[in-house]
Amino acid sequence: MTDGLTMDEALRALAALEAAWKDDDEALSALAAGGADERSLPALVAAYGEHAMDTLMALAFGLRSSMSDEEIAELSDAVSANIGARMSALVTRTLQAWATVAAADDLAVIKVIAHTVIDAMRAVTEDPSKTEVLPLLATFRSYALNGA
Repeated sequence: MTDGLTMDEALRALAALEAAWKDDDEALSALAAGGADERSLPALVAAYGEHAMDTLMALAFGLRSSMSDEEIAELSDAVSANIGARMSALVTRTLQAWATVAAADDLAVIKVIAHTVIDAMRAVTEDPSKTEVLPLLATFRSYALNGA
C-alpha cells in the first residue's frame, strides 16, 4: 500500500472502523491492544482516514495511472483550488493531531475518530445519505487486499 500503510495496517484500521460503526467495544478493545511494534489505534485510524480521503479525492478528480506529468500537474492545481479537497485535508490533519495525544486504548476517542473518517468517506460518495457503511468498508478492504 501507499501512504506508509502496510496491508496489515490497512486491514486493522478497517476492522476498527467496522467495530466502531457496529459499536463493538470488545472487538475495538482487542484491536486497540495491538502489539508493541504496531501504531496506536487512534493514530492508525487517523492515518487510514488520510489514505482513504486521498484515494477518494483522486477518484473524484479523475486521476488515472496513465496520465502525463502535465495532466497530473493540472489535476493537482484543480485539487488545490477546490474547497472540498482543502477541507478534507484539514479534517485529516486534525484527526492525526488528535490521535497523537490520545491514549492508545481510549475507545471513546477511537470511536469519534473512526466515525469522522466514515462520515468523510461517505461525504464524497455520490449520495452520502444512502451510502451503506459496511459495503463501503468492504470495498476498501478489497482494495487493501489487492495491494492498491
